[in-house]
Amino acid sequence: MKTIKIGIVIILDQIQLIIQKFLEQEDRKMAKIWIIYHTKHGNCENVCEELKSILSGKFDVSCGDVTKIKPEDIINDLPDSLIVGSRIIIGGLDKKVKKFVNKLGSILQRPISKAATVYTHCSEWDPKYGKMAKILKDNKVADDILPQILNIKMQKIKGPAEPGQENKINEFVEKIAGFIKK
Repeated sequence: MKTIKIGIVIILDQIQLIIQKFLEQEDRKMAKIWIIYHTKHGNCENVCEELKSILSGKFDVSCGDVTKIKPEDIINDLPDSLIVGSRIIIGGLDKKVKKFVNKLGSILQRPISKAATVYTHCSEWDPKYGKMAKILKDNKVADDILPQILNIKMQKIKGPAEPGQENKINEFVEKIAGFIKK
């Protein structure tokens, strides 16, 4: 009889440990990501919304056009990571996105832990277009920036994306998910 009681106590202890581990996992907060962008023809919005859709299964994701949100919205819902989307216009970054990032940097109490950058464009990609990482660093918006960027080439100024761009989005999602979880 003693052996049965000891066995039951051991099993109950193991069940209690399993339940405790499960509850600890449930209490863990999902990493928060904010995706910000500006769009004129919908290209950058479509890419950022697609990123949100894919990342939402693993992270708590908010997404907004910088003309419809304020930097304070991000401060009030402070993310662990920030993804910044910009259209490339005549070889330069979208001015509204740059202005938003500058303002965000001026009111942040401390930099956001991690950031990544996304671009939509119609011309051949030139690495000099990818200046947002420097702006994020210079304005103390983010501590660590994913070195890989997502650049999506559009067929025309109003889209759609050139064939094969979907694979780039999926590869970027894998990179950013690993980067954020580090």
